Amino acid sequence: MNTVKILHCADIHIGAAESFLGPLAAGRRAETLITFERIIDLGVKESVDAVLIAGDLFDKNNIEQSFVSSVLNKIASVPDIKVIFAAGNHDPLIPGSPFVSNKLPDNLYILKTYDDCIGFEDRGFRIYGRSFDSAYMTGESDFSVKPPQDGIINIMVIHGELNNDLNACYNPITEAFIKSSEMDYMALGHVHKRTEPLLSGKTYYSYSGCPEGQGFDECDEKGVYIVKVGKGICEAEFISVAKRRHIRESIDITAFNTSAEIASAVLRLLEKKYGAGFSENLYRIELTGSFPADAVPNLSEIKARLADRVYFIKFKDLTEPAVDYDELSKEISLKGLFVKNMLKRLNDAPESEKPTLRTALKLGLEAFGSEVAFDED
Repeated sequence: MNTVKILHCADIHIGAAESFLGPLAAGRRAETLITFERIIDLGVKESVDAVLIAGDLFDKNNIEQSFVSSVLNKIASVPDIKVIFAAGNHDPLIPGSPFVSNKLPDNLYILKTYDDCIGFEDRGFRIYGRSFDSAYMTGESDFSVKPPQDGIINIMVIHGELNNDLNACYNPITEAFIKSSEMDYMALGHVHKRTEPLLSGKTYYSYSGCPEGQGFDECDEKGVYIVKVGKGICEAEFISVAKRRHIRESIDITAFNTSAEIASAVLRLLEKKYGAGFSENLYRIELTGSFPADAVPNLSEIKARLADRVYFIKFKDLTEPAVDYDELSKEISLKGLFVKNMLKRLNDAPESEKPTLRTALKLGLEAFGSEVAFDED
């Protein structure tokens, strides 16, 4: 049976800035471009017929020309691979778009801002879809261009959000829309978390997710799909391409007495769990447990001890002082009065306010022992 081999990617967001990285942010922006180049190289290695980019290739239209030129040159370097792009909400197809203001490689095809079809019948497939024409786009109940029943493999590339109805701003895509499209495969973009291939009617569909995470709310493994598509056939392989992962971890520091001990324990945890390449990742570490009242963890010292061992690391202190609050509240002192009043407020507060009050109690006790310094972590 005839099949076509495609690389499905989306949401590369070339040029996206992770501002929390500080001086590392500029290098991280460049890594999004390098990841795109690695994706194209993967397409060559896998001998794909087409690379399908389901929106948000660039993080914005107003992007450095050096990024744009590098992308177009990379695409031009693989003339035997068809590269098809459906613009997303970050890089809509409008005046000023890099895909409007630059000469495009012969093997790059841009889907129009209305229901469109690009035929590659000599290669046995057609590509359908449409591009965003602004930052927002309404959805469709039905795709107006129906595929002929002639044995050619039909694939849609589109950026949008799966939704139960059309009441959303980013091209809502309903299951009814997918089913009625009569596609063999639908390559979706917009959602940064990948899905396994799903089936609606005779149409397989999936999100490939983004190839590079952009924050600590995107901690799953990032990559692209290599998909073999045919009539009733969808064989998808997920391949990780991310330069770095965003990882959240927690460690109980109750057994440690110094910041140096904590730093060593964190390093052992990361080496053991993430192997030889652990140092390339970005980490958000939550410190839990309790600590002696006279040994508050020094986050700045812990970070300094790990600075030359990992690319980026930040800490969130969720520990509690190892003190008996009830006993302390009985002290005839300003500290005792503070604890007594805070315990009463905690007891009377709704659950939603208690985490803030616990933090205030903790910081207040630290302030009685020494000055509390601001720390953005």
